Amino acid sequence: MFVMTIDQQGSRISADAVPGVLAALEPVAAVVGFARTIGDEVQGVLADPVAVAEAVRRVAVDSDWHIGIGIGEVERPLPETTVEARGEAFYAARQAVEAAKSAPAHLVVRTGTERSSAPEPASASASEPASAALPASASAATPAAHLDFAEAALRLLVSSLGELRVQSRGYIGFRLDDPEATQTEIAESFGVSQQAVSRVLAPGTAEIIAGAQGLAAHHLGLAEGARNVD
Repeated sequence: MFVMTIDQQGSRISADAVPGVLAALEPVAAVVGFARTIGDEVQGVLADPVAVAEAVRRVAVDSDWHIGIGIGEVERPLPETTVEARGEAFYAARQAVEAAKSAPAHLVVRTGTERSSAPEPASASASEPASAALPASASAATPAAHLDFAEAALRLLVSSLGELRVQSRGYIGFRLDDPEATQTEIAESFGVSQQAVSRVLAPGTAEIIAGAQGLAAHHLGLAEGARNVD
């Protein structure tokens, strides 16, 4: 199970962004829906790694947040709200969101089992190419490596969106939510010119983000699966 805990950056000097991010997260399939927990913090419980990666993308499009993702058990029966829920995934998500405040892209993924307890991937020697340190296949990677790969892919996603203006992020989000949409349709939705949308989409940023989202979902699923086997 996955728990996402997100905390608004700079909330003391910014308007409350919780209503907006809750609206952005509404389409995401969650087993316990996203809701405000306290102050400017939002939390949700998800079972599908694809939904987790989608949620991260939607959060990154909406505004600037510290994002913590915890992987682990959640006590049953599941409650109606996250404030009533307990379990190691919640503890991991709490640690993750705190660590995210000083982490790259303000995002951290943690598991209920300490990452340090898993064997580290072999490092390449000075005479070996960097690719030699990577596992031969996804199935050969350790649980810790899957966490690292998922975290790196999600950080790429968040960082790529963070380099854009807020409205430009919206164009990307529209394209990923509706891949068949034309640039003209996106432009009409935002009340801008087709040329403005083209300037954002032409460099291939949407494809990069979509790839990072898919890669993250893949490794999140493998990390959870490896943990369940253990």
